[in-house]
Amino acid sequence: MKVIDALDWSNWKNYSVSTKRDLFSQILAYYVSPLKQVSHITLSQFELAGVKCETFEVNLDEETFVFLPGKKGAILGWDSGTQPLPAFYWDMKNAIYTKRVQDYQKNYGLQTTEEWDIFINESTSSLRQIDIPPMLVAKYALPVGCSYLGEYHAVTGEFIGALDEFVKYENQIKQALTPPQNFEDSLFFEFPNELFHENQFYAKLNPELENYTIFSHQLCTQEELRKYLQKEVMDLMNEDQWEYAVGGTTRRLFRWGNELLEDHSFWKNQIHKIVSRPNMFGLSFAGDLKQFEITADQQLKLDQWEYCQIPLLDYLPLSTYYRPRKSISPFEVLSPKDYTYRKAIIIEE
Repeated sequence: MKVIDALDWSNWKNYSVSTKRDLFSQILAYYVSPLKQVSHITLSQFELAGVKCETFEVNLDEETFVFLPGKKGAILGWDSGTQPLPAFYWDMKNAIYTKRVQDYQKNYGLQTTEEWDIFINESTSSLRQIDIPPMLVAKYALPVGCSYLGEYHAVTGEFIGALDEFVKYENQIKQALTPPQNFEDSLFFEFPNELFHENQFYAKLNPELENYTIFSHQLCTQEELRKYLQKEVMDLMNEDQWEYAVGGTTRRLFRWGNELLEDHSFWKNQIHKIVSRPNMFGLSFAGDLKQFEITADQQLKLDQWEYCQIPLLDYLPLSTYYRPRKSISPFEVLSPKDYTYRKAIIIEE
């Protein structure tokens, strides 16, 4: 049996742990750059919405990757409109009519089930059957043009990570995060969601932890990013591979199922916890809808969305098969405030 066939999900799920370890050792030996430091190899079990996968996590230069078995004849895309969805998904009684909502209403109506069906189908990729190769995929996406440096605690000033790089930007970061000395102004001070100095650093706030993830930054285009990754024996996933990595070919609009909660305000409060959980492959995808995730194509994934209190519009960008009405040029300079990318090693013969 060819290695590619042996790594297909239909075969992989039936192997013993020892066989999986042998196969994964071959992947690391033949498909990972010998310049990468390999560590923390862990056999893990993941499950989401009834789909289970036993696979390996591994650190490559301290960045976590997960092995995704391939799948021949994977069915991707969506053409069911609102068929499996209850009507309250498009309830507008609490709607906030942002410009994009008004544009959608102007173009699609969004008053009847038939109009919503057309909108959903035109907002998602078409139904198709594709062979997906096995892949090693980064557990988390990174801001475009950025390299991870470490974590900075906004209150204590403690930094954990690449200290020799962080000290280059330490004063700028501390100055930006220091509350005003004036008592009245300090009462209204809030930590900014992000800090960005072009070609220097990008910092993003983790509100629950009161810390910032710090990255070094270098301006780049999609084309330049792919050339950089290819030198690392890596690449970006294409749209087919990305959709497989998100939803594992489940025939549901969202990776966690087709369920939303009728109590929209409660759902909005819980959304971060629900969508930031690792999926059936142990991968994490952003749920805050602040940035796009780029692919190897011009097609983007996720979206930058302003909540409008219409459940289906607010959560559709989180669909496995969602396609934003925006694309990029390979030579367009991409800001880390708007775009993220996910490293992958595509295992092909």
